[in-house]
Amino acid sequence: MSSLILAQGPSVMSDLEMVPAVASAVLRRMPNGELIFTVERALNLIGACSWSGIAVLGVEVFPGLNVSTYDQHLKSPTNESHWSGYVRTSNALAEDFLRKNPAPSTAECILTTTSWREFCEIERNTL
Repeated sequence: MSSLILAQGPSVMSDLEMVPAVASAVLRRMPNGELIFTVERALNLIGACSWSGIAVLGVEVFPGLNVSTYDQHLKSPTNESHWSGYVRTSNALAEDFLRKNPAPSTAECILTTTSWREFCEIERNTL
C-alpha cells in the first residue's frame, strides 16, 4: 500500500501521484486510494520514480497475490544523504522482481512507494 495512504488516508495525494508519468500509467484507483498499473506500465514507471527520488518498496502482482520480498533485505536509510542510494537499490530490485515475474505484462500490480518526505513522516508517526 502506498506509504502516504497508510499515513494519512486515501484522500491525500501521495508523492508518487506527483510524478508526471503516473497519470498516464494508472489503470485505475482502488477504493482505498491505491493505484493499479499493468506490469508493463509499472516497469516503465520505476525509472521515473528513481529520477523523482521515490523508492519502490514493494510490488504486488495479481491475481494470485504474488508479492515481492526484496524489501525485507534492505536496511532503512538513517538520513537523507543515504536516500538516493536506497532508491537506486530498491528500484533496481523492484524492476528485477517484475522482469522475472511469470505474470503477463498485462497483469495488474500495485507499487508500494515512498519519498524521503513520506518516509520521515511515517517514521515520526511510528514513534
